[in-house]
Amino acid sequence: MTEDSTLAAVTKKAIDVLGSRETAEHWLATPTRALDSRRPLDLLHDAKGAEVVITLLIRMDYCVYT
Repeated sequence: MTEDSTLAAVTKKAIDVLGSRETAEHWLATPTRALDSRRPLDLLHDAKGAEVVITLLIRMDYCVYT
């Protein structure tokens, strides 16, 4: 998967979970405690980082924060 397609897939998942493109883009660009104060966007440069972000989004969707 290319970096562009990874970003598109993660953005789509974030929109699905968070409800709007605006909210998803804000979340992706904001440091989060769940990612050791890193921005989700900063982790999308490799497959492992993208997997971490997608897993977090799935956990958020199911309200599982631990």
